[in-house]
Amino acid sequence: MTPLMKIQPFIQAYVQAIASILEADVTIVDHELIRVAGTGDYLNEIGNAVSHANFFEKILKTGKGGIIRDVNDDSNCVGCKKRAYCKELANLAYPIFQNQTVVGIISIIAFREQQRKNVLENMGKLEEFLKYMSMLLESKLYTDEAKSKLEEQLKAVHTAESAWSFVGDSPKMQEALRIGRKVAKSDSTVFLRGESGTGKEIMAKMIHDLSDRREKLMISINCAAIPENLVESELFGYEEGAFTGARKHGSVGKFELADKSTIFLDEIGDMPLPVQTKLLRVLQEKQVERIGGRKPIPVDIRVICATHKNIEKMVAEGTFREDLYYRLNIIPIELPPLRMRREDLPALITHYIGYYNQKLNKHLEGMEPEALDAMIAYDWPGNVRELKNIVEYLANIVEGTHVTLSDLPDHIALHGSRGDAPRSLDEMMSDYEKRILMRMVKPGASLEEKNHLADTLQVSRATLYRKLKKYDLI
Repeated sequence: MTPLMKIQPFIQAYVQAIASILEADVTIVDHELIRVAGTGDYLNEIGNAVSHANFFEKILKTGKGGIIRDVNDDSNCVGCKKRAYCKELANLAYPIFQNQTVVGIISIIAFREQQRKNVLENMGKLEEFLKYMSMLLESKLYTDEAKSKLEEQLKAVHTAESAWSFVGDSPKMQEALRIGRKVAKSDSTVFLRGESGTGKEIMAKMIHDLSDRREKLMISINCAAIPENLVESELFGYEEGAFTGARKHGSVGKFELADKSTIFLDEIGDMPLPVQTKLLRVLQEKQVERIGGRKPIPVDIRVICATHKNIEKMVAEGTFREDLYYRLNIIPIELPPLRMRREDLPALITHYIGYYNQKLNKHLEGMEPEALDAMIAYDWPGNVRELKNIVEYLANIVEGTHVTLSDLPDHIALHGSRGDAPRSLDEMMSDYEKRILMRMVKPGASLEEKNHLADTLQVSRATLYRKLKKYDLI
Protein backbone atom coordinates (compact mmCIF):
# COMPACT_ATOMS: atom_id res chain seq x y z
CA MET A 1 0.00 0.00 0.00
CA THR A 2 1.40 3.40 -0.99
CA PRO A 3 1.96 6.10 1.69
CA LEU A 4 -0.97 8.17 0.41
CA MET A 5 -3.32 5.18 0.34
CA LYS A 6 -2.51 4.50 3.98
CA ILE A 7 -4.15 7.81 4.90
CA GLN A 8 -6.90 7.72 2.23
CA PRO A 9 -9.82 8.65 4.53
CA PHE A 10 -7.92 11.71 5.73
CA ILE A 11 -7.02 12.71 2.15
CA GLN A 12 -10.59 12.35 0.89
CA ALA A 13 -11.88 14.65 3.61
CA TYR A 14 -8.96 16.95 2.80
CA VAL A 15 -9.79 17.31 -0.93
CA GLN A 16 -13.48 17.80 -0.22
CA ALA A 17 -12.64 20.71 2.08
CA ILE A 18 -10.31 22.24 -0.56
CA ALA A 19 -12.90 21.83 -3.30
CA SER A 20 -15.54 23.64 -1.26
CA ILE A 21 -13.13 26.55 -0.72
CA LEU A 22 -12.01 26.85 -4.37
CA GLU A 23 -15.39 26.03 -5.90
CA ALA A 24 -13.54 23.67 -8.23
CA ASP A 25 -12.88 19.96 -8.26
CA VAL A 26 -9.76 18.45 -6.72
CA THR A 27 -8.08 15.07 -7.08
CA ILE A 28 -5.01 13.34 -5.63
CA VAL A 29 -3.15 10.42 -7.19
CA ASP A 30 -0.25 8.40 -5.82
CA HIS A 31 3.08 7.62 -7.51
CA GLU A 32 1.53 4.49 -9.04
CA LEU A 33 -1.02 6.74 -10.79
CA ILE A 34 -3.90 5.36 -8.75
CA ARG A 35 -6.55 7.89 -7.78
CA VAL A 36 -6.44 8.21 -3.98
CA ALA A 37 -9.17 10.86 -3.63
CA GLY A 38 -11.37 13.04 -5.74
CA THR A 39 -14.47 15.21 -5.97
CA GLY A 40 -17.06 15.72 -8.69
CA ASP A 41 -16.77 13.22 -11.55
CA TYR A 42 -13.74 11.62 -9.91
CA LEU A 43 -15.46 10.75 -6.66
CA ASN A 44 -16.49 7.37 -8.09
CA GLU A 45 -13.05 6.63 -9.59
CA ILE A 46 -11.13 6.33 -6.32
CA GLY A 47 -8.87 3.29 -6.51
CA ASN A 48 -8.74 3.30 -10.32
CA ALA A 49 -5.79 4.20 -12.55
CA VAL A 50 -5.91 7.73 -14.02
CA SER A 51 -6.43 8.20 -17.75
CA HIS A 52 -4.15 11.24 -18.44
CA ALA A 53 -0.97 9.37 -17.45
CA ASN A 54 1.38 11.41 -19.67
CA PHE A 55 0.78 14.66 -17.78
CA PHE A 56 1.11 13.13 -14.33
CA GLU A 57 4.08 10.96 -15.29
CA LYS A 58 5.96 14.11 -16.27
CA ILE A 59 5.26 15.68 -12.85
CA LEU A 60 6.33 12.50 -11.06
CA LYS A 61 9.55 12.44 -13.07
CA THR A 62 10.51 16.11 -12.79
CA GLY A 63 9.12 16.90 -9.34
CA LYS A 64 7.72 20.16 -10.72
CA GLY A 65 4.16 21.40 -11.10
CA GLY A 66 2.40 21.73 -14.43
CA ILE A 67 -0.77 22.89 -16.13
CA ILE A 68 -3.02 21.82 -18.98
CA ARG A 69 -4.67 24.99 -20.29
CA ASP A 70 -6.69 23.32 -23.01
CA VAL A 71 -6.96 19.56 -23.58
CA ASN A 72 -7.54 20.13 -27.31
CA ASP A 73 -4.28 22.03 -27.75
CA ASP A 74 -1.74 20.81 -25.20
CA SER A 75 1.31 18.63 -25.74
CA ASN A 76 0.68 16.89 -22.39
CA CYS A 77 -2.45 15.38 -23.87
CA VAL A 78 -0.88 13.95 -27.00
CA GLY A 79 -1.41 10.21 -27.13
CA CYS A 80 -4.14 10.17 -24.48
CA LYS A 81 -6.84 7.65 -25.43
CA LYS A 82 -9.58 9.76 -23.83
CA ARG A 83 -8.52 13.07 -25.37
CA ALA A 84 -11.40 13.19 -27.83
CA TYR A 85 -14.08 12.94 -25.14
CA CYS A 86 -12.20 14.22 -22.04
CA LYS A 87 -14.43 16.20 -19.70
CA GLU A 88 -11.53 18.16 -18.25
CA LEU A 89 -11.06 21.65 -19.64
CA ALA A 90 -7.96 22.51 -17.56
CA ASN A 91 -5.79 20.85 -14.94
CA LEU A 92 -3.35 22.54 -12.56
CA ALA A 93 -1.17 20.02 -10.69
CA TYR A 94 1.61 19.99 -8.09
CA PRO A 95 3.76 17.13 -6.70
CA ILE A 96 3.48 15.76 -3.15
CA PHE A 97 6.77 14.86 -1.47
CA GLN A 98 7.87 12.52 1.29
CA ASN A 99 11.54 12.51 2.30
CA GLN A 100 12.37 14.49 -0.86
CA THR A 101 10.74 11.84 -3.08
CA VAL A 102 7.59 12.46 -5.13
CA VAL A 103 4.88 10.16 -3.76
CA GLY A 104 1.84 11.70 -5.42
CA ILE A 105 0.15 14.64 -7.13
CA ILE A 106 -2.56 17.08 -6.09
CA SER A 107 -4.45 18.86 -8.83
CA ILE A 108 -7.26 21.36 -9.39
CA ILE A 109 -9.55 20.43 -12.28
CA ALA A 110 -11.91 22.62 -14.32
CA PHE A 111 -14.90 20.80 -15.79
CA ARG A 112 -16.79 23.99 -16.74
CA GLU A 113 -15.67 26.99 -18.75
CA GLN A 114 -16.09 29.37 -15.82
CA GLN A 115 -13.90 27.12 -13.67
CA ARG A 116 -11.29 27.04 -16.44
CA LYS A 117 -11.33 30.81 -16.65
CA ASN A 118 -10.85 31.14 -12.87
CA VAL A 119 -7.93 28.66 -12.90
CA LEU A 120 -6.12 30.47 -15.71
CA GLU A 121 -6.71 33.97 -14.31
CA ASN A 122 -5.55 32.97 -10.81
CA MET A 123 -2.90 30.45 -11.82
CA GLY A 124 -0.09 32.05 -9.76
CA LYS A 125 -2.13 32.18 -6.56
CA LEU A 126 -3.48 28.66 -7.09
CA GLU A 127 0.03 27.28 -7.65
CA GLU A 128 1.07 28.77 -4.30
CA PHE A 129 -2.06 27.32 -2.73
CA LEU A 130 -1.32 23.84 -4.10
CA LYS A 131 2.27 24.13 -2.92
CA TYR A 132 1.03 24.89 0.60
CA MET A 133 -1.51 22.04 0.48
CA SER A 134 1.26 19.70 -0.69
CA MET A 135 3.44 20.76 2.26
CA LEU A 136 0.59 20.04 4.69
CA LEU A 137 0.17 16.57 3.23
CA GLU A 138 3.93 16.04 3.46
CA SER A 139 3.76 16.99 7.13
CA LYS A 140 0.89 14.53 7.66
CA LEU A 141 2.88 11.75 5.95
CA TYR A 142 5.93 12.54 8.06
CA THR A 143 3.90 12.52 11.27
CA ASP A 144 2.25 9.20 10.42
CA GLU A 145 5.59 7.67 9.42
CA ALA A 146 7.22 8.81 12.68
CA LYS A 147 4.26 7.52 14.68
CA SER A 148 4.34 4.19 12.85
CA LYS A 149 8.08 3.76 13.46
CA LEU A 150 7.71 4.59 17.14
CA GLU A 151 4.79 2.19 17.50
CA GLU A 152 6.87 -0.56 15.89
CA GLN A 153 9.70 0.13 18.32
CA LEU A 154 7.30 0.14 21.23
CA LYS A 155 5.69 -3.03 19.91
CA ALA A 156 9.06 -4.77 19.94
CA VAL A 157 9.60 -3.72 23.54
CA HIS A 158 6.01 -4.58 24.40
CA THR A 159 6.35 -8.04 22.84
CA ALA A 160 9.51 -8.72 24.83
CA GLU A 161 8.04 -7.56 28.11
CA SER A 162 4.31 -7.93 27.59
CA ALA A 163 3.89 -10.67 30.17
CA TRP A 164 2.89 -8.93 33.38
CA SER A 165 2.80 -11.05 36.49
CA PHE A 166 2.44 -10.42 40.18
CA VAL A 167 3.85 -13.28 42.22
CA GLY A 168 2.58 -13.92 45.72
CA ASP A 169 -0.62 -14.20 47.70
CA SER A 170 -0.21 -11.48 50.33
CA PRO A 171 -3.55 -9.84 51.20
CA LYS A 172 -2.38 -6.28 50.44
CA MET A 173 -1.12 -7.17 46.97
CA GLN A 174 -4.19 -9.25 46.20
CA GLU A 175 -6.38 -6.30 47.15
CA ALA A 176 -4.44 -4.01 44.80
CA LEU A 177 -4.80 -6.56 42.00
CA ARG A 178 -8.52 -6.94 42.70
CA ILE A 179 -9.09 -3.20 42.29
CA GLY A 180 -6.86 -3.05 39.19
CA ARG A 181 -8.77 -5.83 37.45
CA LYS A 182 -12.12 -4.35 38.45
CA VAL A 183 -11.43 -0.89 36.96
CA ALA A 184 -9.58 -2.08 33.83
CA LYS A 185 -12.63 -1.76 31.57
CA SER A 186 -13.32 1.77 32.79
CA ASP A 187 -11.87 4.95 31.27
CA SER A 188 -11.52 6.58 34.69
CA THR A 189 -8.09 7.86 35.73
CA VAL A 190 -6.07 5.53 37.96
CA PHE A 191 -3.54 6.86 40.49
CA LEU A 192 -0.94 4.25 41.50
CA ARG A 193 0.82 4.92 44.78
CA GLY A 194 3.78 3.13 46.29
CA GLU A 195 7.51 3.17 46.82
CA SER A 196 9.95 2.85 43.93
CA GLY A 197 10.26 -0.72 42.69
CA THR A 198 6.87 -1.93 43.92
CA GLY A 199 5.58 -2.67 40.40
CA LYS A 200 3.55 0.42 39.50
CA GLU A 201 4.40 0.23 35.80
CA ILE A 202 3.60 -3.49 35.72
CA MET A 203 0.24 -2.72 37.33
CA ALA A 204 -0.38 -0.04 34.68
CA LYS A 205 0.40 -2.58 31.92
CA MET A 206 -1.96 -5.08 33.51
CA ILE A 207 -4.80 -2.55 33.61
CA HIS A 208 -4.16 -1.56 29.99
CA ASP A 209 -3.91 -5.17 28.77
CA LEU A 210 -7.26 -5.98 30.40
CA SER A 211 -8.95 -2.88 28.96
CA ASP A 212 -10.80 -2.35 25.68
CA ARG A 213 -7.81 -0.28 24.52
CA ARG A 214 -5.39 -3.21 24.60
CA GLU A 215 -5.13 -3.44 20.79
CA LYS A 216 -3.05 -0.25 20.83
CA LEU A 217 0.23 0.14 22.70
CA MET A 218 0.28 1.85 26.07
CA ILE A 219 2.46 4.98 25.89
CA SER A 220 4.71 5.44 28.94
CA ILE A 221 6.64 8.51 30.01
CA ASN A 222 8.74 8.97 33.13
CA CYS A 223 8.33 12.60 34.17
CA ALA A 224 11.40 12.39 36.41
CA ALA A 225 13.69 11.15 33.64
CA ILE A 226 13.14 14.07 31.25
CA PRO A 227 14.82 17.47 31.73
CA GLU A 228 12.31 20.02 32.99
CA ASN A 229 12.61 22.17 29.86
CA LEU A 230 11.73 19.20 27.63
CA VAL A 231 8.75 17.72 29.51
CA GLU A 232 6.19 19.93 27.77
CA SER A 233 7.45 19.20 24.25
CA GLU A 234 7.65 15.45 24.99
CA LEU A 235 4.08 15.34 26.26
CA PHE A 236 2.34 17.74 23.91
CA GLY A 237 4.62 17.89 20.85
CA TYR A 238 5.55 21.00 18.89
CA GLU A 239 5.23 22.58 15.47
CA GLU A 240 8.08 23.37 13.11
CA GLY A 241 9.82 26.58 14.16
CA ALA A 242 8.20 26.59 17.62
CA PHE A 243 11.59 27.19 19.25
CA THR A 244 15.28 27.20 18.46
CA GLY A 245 16.38 23.69 17.54
CA ALA A 246 12.86 22.45 16.75
CA ARG A 247 12.88 19.71 14.12
CA LYS A 248 11.59 20.25 10.64
CA HIS A 249 7.94 19.13 10.45
CA GLY A 250 7.71 19.44 14.26
CA SER A 251 7.20 16.47 16.57
CA VAL A 252 4.31 14.34 17.76
CA GLY A 253 3.71 14.44 21.52
CA LYS A 254 3.05 11.42 23.72
CA PHE A 255 -0.62 12.39 24.15
CA GLU A 256 -1.17 12.27 20.38
CA LEU A 257 0.59 8.90 20.20
CA ALA A 258 -1.69 7.62 22.96
CA ASP A 259 -4.89 8.51 21.09
CA LYS A 260 -7.38 5.64 21.47
CA SER A 261 -4.99 4.05 23.97
CA THR A 262 -3.58 4.52 27.49
CA ILE A 263 -0.92 6.98 28.61
CA PHE A 264 1.08 6.11 31.71
CA LEU A 265 2.59 9.13 33.49
CA ASP A 266 5.16 7.72 35.89
CA GLU A 267 6.62 9.87 38.70
CA ILE A 268 3.99 12.54 38.08
CA GLY A 269 5.07 14.24 41.30
CA ASP A 270 8.13 15.47 39.37
CA MET A 271 6.05 17.27 36.75
CA PRO A 272 6.77 21.05 36.68
CA LEU A 273 3.90 23.32 37.74
CA PRO A 274 3.47 25.00 34.31
CA VAL A 275 3.11 21.57 32.68
CA GLN A 276 0.64 20.54 35.39
CA THR A 277 -1.58 23.42 34.28
CA LYS A 278 -1.51 22.27 30.66
CA LEU A 279 -2.11 18.64 31.68
CA LEU A 280 -5.20 19.66 33.63
CA ARG A 281 -6.55 21.42 30.55
CA VAL A 282 -5.94 18.31 28.43
CA LEU A 283 -7.77 16.11 30.93
CA GLN A 284 -10.72 18.48 31.12
CA GLU A 285 -11.10 19.34 27.44
CA LYS A 286 -9.86 16.06 25.86
CA GLN A 287 -7.74 18.15 23.51
CA VAL A 288 -4.02 18.77 23.19
CA GLU A 289 -2.28 21.76 21.65
CA ARG A 290 1.28 21.49 20.40
CA ILE A 291 3.87 24.09 21.36
CA GLY A 292 3.66 26.75 18.67
CA GLY A 293 0.40 25.29 17.39
CA ARG A 294 -2.85 27.15 16.97
CA LYS A 295 -5.25 24.29 16.43
CA PRO A 296 -6.34 21.98 19.27
CA ILE A 297 -6.06 18.27 18.48
CA PRO A 298 -8.77 16.01 19.97
CA VAL A 299 -7.47 12.95 21.85
CA ASP A 300 -9.24 9.93 23.28
CA ILE A 301 -7.00 8.68 26.08
CA ARG A 302 -7.13 6.80 29.35
CA VAL A 303 -4.69 8.19 31.94
CA ILE A 304 -2.83 6.09 34.51
CA CYS A 305 -0.35 7.98 36.67
CA ALA A 306 2.00 6.95 39.45
CA THR A 307 4.22 8.42 42.13
CA HIS A 308 6.26 7.39 45.15
CA LYS A 309 6.02 10.88 46.63
CA ASN A 310 3.66 12.26 49.27
CA ILE A 311 1.41 14.19 46.89
CA GLU A 312 -0.87 15.40 49.68
CA LYS A 313 2.13 17.08 51.31
CA MET A 314 3.13 18.59 47.97
CA VAL A 315 -0.38 19.99 47.53
CA ALA A 316 -0.19 21.57 50.99
CA GLU A 317 3.22 23.07 50.11
CA GLY A 318 1.97 24.41 46.78
CA THR A 319 4.31 22.32 44.61
CA PHE A 320 1.48 20.24 43.12
CA ARG A 321 -1.81 21.70 41.90
CA GLU A 322 -4.71 20.82 44.15
CA ASP A 323 -7.24 20.78 41.29
CA LEU A 324 -5.01 18.42 39.28
CA TYR A 325 -4.59 16.16 42.32
CA TYR A 326 -8.38 15.77 42.63
CA ARG A 327 -8.67 15.23 38.87
CA LEU A 328 -6.09 12.41 39.01
CA ASN A 329 -6.96 10.79 42.33
CA ILE A 330 -10.18 9.18 41.09
CA ILE A 331 -9.20 5.53 41.54
CA PRO A 332 -6.22 5.31 43.92
CA ILE A 333 -4.41 1.96 44.18
CA GLU A 334 -1.73 1.42 46.82
CA LEU A 335 1.02 -1.08 46.03
CA PRO A 336 2.62 -2.42 49.23
CA PRO A 337 6.40 -2.41 49.73
CA LEU A 338 8.13 -5.78 49.83
CA ARG A 339 8.84 -5.55 53.57
CA MET A 340 5.05 -5.48 54.10
CA ARG A 341 4.58 -8.68 52.10
CA ARG A 342 7.49 -10.84 53.21
CA GLU A 343 5.35 -13.94 52.86
CA ASP A 344 5.64 -13.48 49.09
CA LEU A 345 9.45 -13.56 49.09
CA PRO A 346 9.96 -17.34 48.66
CA ALA A 347 7.62 -17.39 45.65
CA LEU A 348 9.21 -14.25 44.17
CA ILE A 349 12.71 -15.65 44.56
CA THR A 350 11.69 -18.92 42.92
CA HIS A 351 10.06 -16.97 40.09
CA TYR A 352 13.15 -14.87 39.36
CA ILE A 353 15.50 -17.85 39.66
CA GLY A 354 13.47 -19.54 36.94
CA TYR A 355 13.46 -16.33 34.86
CA TYR A 356 17.23 -15.90 34.98
CA ASN A 357 17.90 -19.60 34.51
CA GLN A 358 16.18 -19.31 31.16
CA LYS A 359 17.59 -15.91 30.24
CA LEU A 360 21.20 -16.66 31.23
CA ASN A 361 21.18 -20.41 30.59
CA LYS A 362 21.85 -21.17 34.27
CA HIS A 363 20.77 -24.12 36.40
CA LEU A 364 20.05 -22.77 39.88
CA GLU A 365 17.61 -24.94 41.79
CA GLY A 366 16.98 -22.76 44.81
CA MET A 367 18.41 -21.43 48.09
CA GLU A 368 19.81 -23.05 51.17
CA PRO A 369 17.60 -22.42 54.26
CA GLU A 370 20.06 -19.95 55.84
CA ALA A 371 20.28 -17.92 52.64
CA LEU A 372 16.51 -17.84 52.25
CA ASP A 373 16.11 -16.77 55.88
CA ALA A 374 18.52 -13.88 55.32
CA MET A 375 16.64 -12.81 52.18
CA ILE A 376 13.35 -12.86 54.09
CA ALA A 377 14.86 -10.91 57.00
CA TYR A 378 16.20 -8.13 54.77
CA ASP A 379 14.05 -4.98 54.47
CA TRP A 380 14.36 -4.53 50.65
CA PRO A 381 14.32 -0.72 50.41
CA GLY A 382 14.45 -1.11 46.60
CA ASN A 383 11.50 -3.51 46.72
CA VAL A 384 10.87 -6.02 43.91
CA ARG A 385 13.24 -4.20 41.56
CA GLU A 386 16.08 -4.68 44.06
CA LEU A 387 15.14 -8.32 44.60
CA LYS A 388 15.19 -8.97 40.85
CA ASN A 389 18.64 -7.40 40.58
CA ILE A 390 19.98 -9.49 43.48
CA VAL A 391 18.69 -12.72 41.95
CA GLU A 392 20.29 -11.78 38.63
CA TYR A 393 23.57 -11.18 40.49
CA LEU A 394 23.30 -14.57 42.19
CA ALA A 395 22.47 -16.35 38.93
CA ASN A 396 25.70 -14.99 37.50
CA ILE A 397 28.08 -15.73 40.39
CA VAL A 398 26.82 -18.93 42.09
CA GLU A 399 28.84 -22.01 41.11
CA GLY A 400 26.60 -24.78 42.46
CA THR A 401 22.91 -25.52 42.18
CA HIS A 402 21.85 -23.78 45.42
CA VAL A 403 22.52 -20.29 46.78
CA THR A 404 24.30 -20.36 50.14
CA LEU A 405 24.52 -17.66 52.79
CA SER A 406 28.08 -16.88 51.72
CA ASP A 407 26.89 -16.18 48.16
CA LEU A 408 24.69 -13.29 49.30
CA PRO A 409 25.95 -9.69 49.25
CA ASP A 410 27.22 -8.56 52.66
CA HIS A 411 24.44 -6.04 53.22
CA ILE A 412 21.91 -8.89 53.04
CA ALA A 413 23.91 -11.69 54.66
CA LEU A 414 25.19 -9.65 57.63
CA HIS A 415 22.18 -7.44 58.42
CA GLY A 416 18.73 -8.58 59.39
CA SER A 417 15.47 -6.73 59.09
CA ARG A 418 16.59 -4.28 61.79
CA GLY A 419 19.88 -3.35 60.05
CA ASP A 420 22.61 -2.58 62.59
CA ALA A 421 20.19 -1.80 65.42
CA PRO A 422 20.93 -3.90 68.58
CA ARG A 423 18.40 -6.62 69.37
CA SER A 424 17.74 -8.74 72.40
CA LEU A 425 18.13 -12.51 72.34
CA ASP A 426 14.35 -12.94 72.54
CA GLU A 427 13.88 -10.67 69.53
CA MET A 428 16.46 -12.54 67.50
CA MET A 429 14.96 -15.92 68.46
CA SER A 430 11.44 -14.74 67.60
CA ASP A 431 12.64 -13.36 64.30
CA TYR A 432 14.37 -16.60 63.41
CA GLU A 433 11.37 -18.68 64.52
CA LYS A 434 9.06 -16.59 62.37
CA ARG A 435 11.32 -16.96 59.34
CA ILE A 436 11.41 -20.75 59.75
CA LEU A 437 7.62 -20.93 59.98
CA MET A 438 7.17 -18.58 57.00
CA ARG A 439 9.37 -20.88 54.97
CA MET A 440 7.73 -24.10 56.05
CA VAL A 441 4.05 -23.14 56.16
CA LYS A 442 2.60 -22.96 52.67
CA PRO A 443 -0.13 -20.37 52.00
CA GLY A 444 -3.50 -22.10 52.35
CA ALA A 445 -1.98 -25.18 53.99
CA SER A 446 -4.56 -27.80 54.92
CA LEU A 447 -5.19 -29.03 58.47
CA GLU A 448 -3.46 -32.31 57.63
CA GLU A 449 -0.37 -30.48 56.35
CA LYS A 450 -0.17 -28.34 59.49
CA ASN A 451 -0.50 -31.42 61.70
CA HIS A 452 2.32 -33.10 59.75
CA LEU A 453 4.44 -29.95 60.21
CA ALA A 454 3.89 -30.07 63.98
CA ASP A 455 5.16 -33.66 63.99
CA THR A 456 8.17 -32.66 61.87
CA LEU A 457 9.06 -29.79 64.22
CA GLN A 458 8.39 -32.03 67.22
CA VAL A 459 5.98 -29.60 68.86
CA SER A 460 2.37 -30.06 69.86
CA ARG A 461 -0.36 -29.00 67.50
CA ALA A 462 -1.52 -26.40 70.04
CA THR A 463 2.00 -24.92 70.20
CA LEU A 464 2.24 -24.74 66.42
CA TYR A 465 -1.14 -23.01 66.07
CA ARG A 466 -0.27 -20.56 68.86
CA LYS A 467 2.95 -19.58 67.08
CA LEU A 468 1.24 -19.32 63.69
CA LYS A 469 -1.32 -16.98 65.21
CA LYS A 470 1.41 -14.96 66.96
CA TYR A 471 3.17 -14.32 63.65
CA ASP A 472 -0.02 -13.79 61.67
CA LEU A 473 0.62 -16.86 59.51
CA ILE A 474 -2.75 -18.57 59.81
